[in-house]
Amino acid sequence: MEINQKIIERLSKLNDDELTALFTEQIRIKKKNGTLGDLEKLIQVISPMLNEEQRQRLIKIIQSIKNQ
Repeated sequence: MEINQKIIERLSKLNDDELTALFTEQIRIKKKNGTLGDLEKLIQVISPMLNEEQRQRLIKIIQSIKNQ
């Protein structure tokens, strides 16, 4: 999956509930097919491209998913 700034900008326009649902679905799919490591790599790749507000939102969303 190629991640670029346009995708990050599009995702940043979603509200936190929409992002949580999107990430939750991706985690479910990745767990099912055994590629959860791909999602971890994705997060590592996009993190440097995020501004501080986006990074804090991502952290909040990940913590929300972990608490589910």
